[in-house]
Amino acid sequence: MQRCKDSSIITHETEITVRPNSNTRRWQLSSVADCSAGNAVVNIRLGVPVRCLGVRSHDSYGNAIPFQDIRKAVITIVDGNYILAQVEDIEVELSSDSMTLNIRDFLFKSSKLDIIRPKYEAMLKISLSDNEFSHLYPCKVMPGLPSTINMDMCLAWEKNLTPGEVIDDALLEVFDHCGNHVEEGTELIVEIVGFSFVDKHGHVRKVNSEGFVDLSGLLRVINGFGSQACLKIFHHEKEIFATTFQISIRNLEAVEVPQSCQAGTLLENIIFEVFDSDGLIDESIHGPLHTLSIRSNEKLVEGAQYTFERGRCIVSRVPVPREPGTVTFVAYHTHFPDLETTIQIPVYTLDLVPVKGENESEPICSYPTSSVSSQNTIPPSQLVLSQSNSLASNILGKFSDEIRAIDSDICSQEVLIKAFDSNEISHTAGSATGAKELTRHKIEENVGTAAAVLCTLSSRQCLTDDVVGIVALLGTVADSKMSRMLSLYLGEDNMLAVVCKTQAAANYFEKYAADGSVDVHFGIHQEAANLGAPIRKRFPIICLDLIRPYTGGLYLNTKQKPLALPFPHSKGFRGFAVNMIDLSPESLAIVTDGYGLRETLFYRLFGELQVYETREDMWQAIHHLKNGAISLDGGIIKGDGMLILGYSDPEVTFPVVPRSALDVEEDDSEYVCNKIKTMYAQMGVVKTLENRIRAAEEQKQKLVMERKERKRKFDEISEVLSQPSGSGDHQLYE
Repeated sequence: MQRCKDSSIITHETEITVRPNSNTRRWQLSSVADCSAGNAVVNIRLGVPVRCLGVRSHDSYGNAIPFQDIRKAVITIVDGNYILAQVEDIEVELSSDSMTLNIRDFLFKSSKLDIIRPKYEAMLKISLSDNEFSHLYPCKVMPGLPSTINMDMCLAWEKNLTPGEVIDDALLEVFDHCGNHVEEGTELIVEIVGFSFVDKHGHVRKVNSEGFVDLSGLLRVINGFGSQACLKIFHHEKEIFATTFQISIRNLEAVEVPQSCQAGTLLENIIFEVFDSDGLIDESIHGPLHTLSIRSNEKLVEGAQYTFERGRCIVSRVPVPREPGTVTFVAYHTHFPDLETTIQIPVYTLDLVPVKGENESEPICSYPTSSVSSQNTIPPSQLVLSQSNSLASNILGKFSDEIRAIDSDICSQEVLIKAFDSNEISHTAGSATGAKELTRHKIEENVGTAAAVLCTLSSRQCLTDDVVGIVALLGTVADSKMSRMLSLYLGEDNMLAVVCKTQAAANYFEKYAADGSVDVHFGIHQEAANLGAPIRKRFPIICLDLIRPYTGGLYLNTKQKPLALPFPHSKGFRGFAVNMIDLSPESLAIVTDGYGLRETLFYRLFGELQVYETREDMWQAIHHLKNGAISLDGGIIKGDGMLILGYSDPEVTFPVVPRSALDVEEDDSEYVCNKIKTMYAQMGVVKTLENRIRAAEEQKQKLVMERKERKRKFDEISEVLSQPSGSGDHQLYE
């Protein structure tokens, strides 16, 4: 537009369009979730989508330059000339004024981030599809979340893990889902079973600058020989790593134990040896940290410890009780009590035996020579009376004859009892099949119970395949006392409880009407009605998939795989009830989510219930009980502060089957069928045998009391005769 000089008249007018200088185009990030504004550093994490990246273009004067029709872009992460990651053909959209290019929802994958660690600094290059325009922005590219772990450890650790050992080499190499080491400082939760931490930093561990969690020298093995240890790693409650280690199997054995021993003597130089899984002596069991302790039903041997030398320990002396019977010694490693062996030795007394001298017609007294050395044994020469004392010989001979006759009667009663008992066992617990059939018969006698109905159905058709059975039939016990006490502790309801694999299986047993009443025309109630014995009481059903199982270690060096529970050093301790139940091969094969019946069903029923020889032993261990205790002489403690008093015999007990019988499989099905058919006929014989055993035991007790009285008189006379010559005859005549 032009004007005349000194005039307001416009003589010419022109419109000029001013455009940004595209030759000096610059890009700027206008909006991104992980940066503030301008050219701030863009933070990117592998595996996490970038929701929106806004880009604006302007010239050197700050004028905005609109984008043309652009539909796709390429984004690259570079370190110098090295491409770390690239995403192609990303869909883009323009704002309504074409001034902002929005790049949405893209993510990177790369296994090359270790090149730029630990700072993780790189450049973000944004290019248009025609590669006409591109620009670089500073960025930080972080690895993804922890995804996988490699454990770097010595092979010897896997094969030779031993209790008490501190692991020298244990490196956990932590990667993200793309194979990059995760960033330094990432926190992981380390859960351990069978180990303990040497330091006091707890379960939270951080990744170091090399991408490792270093546990070297921090893990100590605390589970026993033959058990397992477990290591699990979690990130934000998600398990990303788990592994199980087998702890070495060792066996403690006694060498050259006598078959029997004399009361009041000493067992001398008993050798104990520790063998590895190859049957070789483990010479690493050596030194003051490896000692042997002995636990017994006698107080004579408690407290002493004996040092192992290259896998071998010699116990110089063990006193034998002065009373006849069976003495039980449990030898165990003091620090690893699961490494144990049990010795049972019959103890006999020095019975008086009448003998004749060379020139004597009347018997005199002598002691038999013992095969076990003893300082308490009286030499026979000291017992030979003077041949001139005919009165003493007659008196001693008379009492010796009476004692011998009583001993003979006692022996006869014992033989009779054993014969009856053997006959009874042959009719009942001679095999697992026979013992279980007796228990099954007892269950069927409980008419009106779900267990009785289920036993009847088992021979035809069960409600569902996921019914495991009745508690009383799912395990056996090695002796009758243990069976009685375990059954008393559980009570009839638990013994007759129905066990199912799943809750869904339990739904087949009954359903309910609209008013909540039980539908007697469905499930087990219908079957009971068909049998003419409707169910009149409530009954428990145990669902294995709902049980919180025992997750500790197991002793894998035995077929039964008992639980590796902490071992109390209490007098008279026999074991944990959950480990006293023996499982048949069929029961051992029942597994729920990787856990067997011992870890689920029987741990649910017994917990860590302890078993003791006597009530006195049980009370002495009261402060060491977690889930109560029982004693074989009838004591029961349930939980905290509850005592079960009185006396009763349970109707339904666990089948009594010697452990040796569990290993014998009867493949002859015809034999098994015949045995079951004759079972009911034999029950009358069993009851008769039980009555005879009871009568024989009563007669034996009377004879024992009579023998004690005769022995007392004999000792009194012997004491009189041991006095100076002359005085003894005078007192005898008195």
